Amino acid sequence: MAMRPPKITVGRVYLKPFMPEGFEDKLDPDRILNTLKRDILKRIKKAIQTQDTFSDRAKTALAKALKIEIQASSVRVTVNHPAWRPMVLGRKEQQMSWLVKSRSPIPIVTDTGKVIFRSATPKTMADGKWVHPGYQKTDLIEKARKDAREYVREKVAEQIRAFLRRAAA
Repeated sequence: MAMRPPKITVGRVYLKPFMPEGFEDKLDPDRILNTLKRDILKRIKKAIQTQDTFSDRAKTALAKALKIEIQASSVRVTVNHPAWRPMVLGRKEQQMSWLVKSRSPIPIVTDTGKVIFRSATPKTMADGKWVHPGYQKTDLIEKARKDAREYVREKVAEQIRAFLRRAAA
């Protein structure tokens, strides 16, 4: 039976910066958090779909692994797919020494899309082959959080203006 990867928190947005002084009892925090949740989810899923390094199957799996939970005063972004951790944190260049333990040839997809098979041996490892090139961390989550915060700030400002108009009328 395959073990599920552990859930990791990749981001959190707190409500306090959105609630202006004196309006805590006049604005609906649940409505604001729900708006924030929907907006972050939409923005992250859109960002995943625009990634050209992932297959359609991988994009679907990454989007399904994404969960956004509303807590008391924040929105928490969690994921439970193993590909998220290196995508968010990045990955160092390293030799893939564990491939020596492979019982069958390793499939490799070339740049042209052709699949070839190679075996990793102690000799090829000693020659310095089978090195994962590593990659930089992405700011996918942070960018979606920042955009969503701005969107919600505008929505809160609209709610305050509407409240003030009703109070003045």
